[in-house]
Amino acid sequence: MNPIRAIIVEDEPSGLENLRWKLQNNCPEVEIIAECTNGQDAVNTIRRLLPDLLFLDIMLGDMTGFDVLKSIRHPSFEVIFTTSYDDYAIQAIKTSALDYLLKPVEVDELLDAVAKARVKLQNPANAAAKQTPAAPATAKFGLPIATGMQFVDIQEVIYAQAEDNIAVIHLADKPPIRLTKTLGWLEEQLETYGFYRVHHSYLINRNHIAEYIRNEGGFVVMSNKKAISISRRKKDGFLQFLEAGDGV
Repeated sequence: MNPIRAIIVEDEPSGLENLRWKLQNNCPEVEIIAECTNGQDAVNTIRRLLPDLLFLDIMLGDMTGFDVLKSIRHPSFEVIFTTSYDDYAIQAIKTSALDYLLKPVEVDELLDAVAKARVKLQNPANAAAKQTPAAPATAKFGLPIATGMQFVDIQEVIYAQAEDNIAVIHLADKPPIRLTKTLGWLEEQLETYGFYRVHHSYLINRNHIAEYIRNEGGFVVMSNKKAISISRRKKDGFLQFLEAGDGV
């Protein structure tokens, strides 16, 4: 395929040099066509050069990486965030970013991110897809874990369970993931993705409900055969939740 024309947006000289070196020595398919050290320069350069891929820092001094993206109408490029902060992963995912790399960027993670970009750019439907934000049902979600951030497809999540003061994510055909956040925090993040908190200890994914059993409170059987009770005070809200999603 043709080279991936990339722009690096990074306001720290050491970060810029580090990323440039790793790209030049590990990603020969990436052609760095410009380097920008502030947000406004990035906006102007992107509009002028129309890159395939943007390596974008979040804190740029004059503006944020998110401000840069908002300034570009109908972006046709893929975005890989590179940042020292892990607090913005969810916001990054909502911009349909391809990946979110923490500095100093690890070579293996960089290679994976560039490979994702290559696949997306080879897809003829890519340009049309970039015009419309990804639907929540197929969105990637960043999960804060002890070692950093782990990304999963939303619909791989069957349910989450409170354990002490953290949440444990249970996935389809994958090991559970222990978060560094509470179930209440996770509930706030996933409420628009078809999740409902049926009990103070459980948050479930509507698309993984296999069966609903009515009794005093009721319970659901999830796609992995896990039976989860519905608290009596949550029952009415849960039924409304099912109706809003056309049932199960």
